[in-house]
Amino acid sequence: MDSVFEGHGIRFEYPDDWILHEQSSPDEITLTVHSPDTSFWSLTLLFDRPDPQRVIDSVLDTFREEYTEIDVYPSDVSLNDQPSIACELDFVCHDLIGSAFLRAVVAPDFTVLVLYQGADLELDTLQTLLEKITASLKWESDSDEPPGEPEWMDIV
Repeated sequence: MDSVFEGHGIRFEYPDDWILHEQSSPDEITLTVHSPDTSFWSLTLLFDRPDPQRVIDSVLDTFREEYTEIDVYPSDVSLNDQPSIACELDFVCHDLIGSAFLRAVVAPDFTVLVLYQGADLELDTLQTLLEKITASLKWESDSDEPPGEPEWMDIV
């Protein structure tokens, strides 16, 4: 990965041939990198610091409104070495199976939401790359507070 985004208190790496788009409002900033195909990786910084579980539930509600066939699987991953609320989705769109990966955690200055998705045919080759982008995501942590374990999620 040759490109680096640094700003708004975060840093991440992404492939040189992907396109970065930034959208902002007073309450949030969303950075999205698009692959040359249809897969994408998106980061939203929510400045009012909502509860990560509430953020994930809201995104899940949106997916459920959009797609009639959806399966949700809890996931155990971290962001920036902090436990996150996370899940993975499979959904059907135009006879194709798509997958989305949601991760959320509270940081000192914002709640972080990572969402990446793509069609299963693309994810055979791109999922590892999307996970590398996620693993490269860094922000300043409040070192006075040790990371805690997230509460059990009831997302299914």
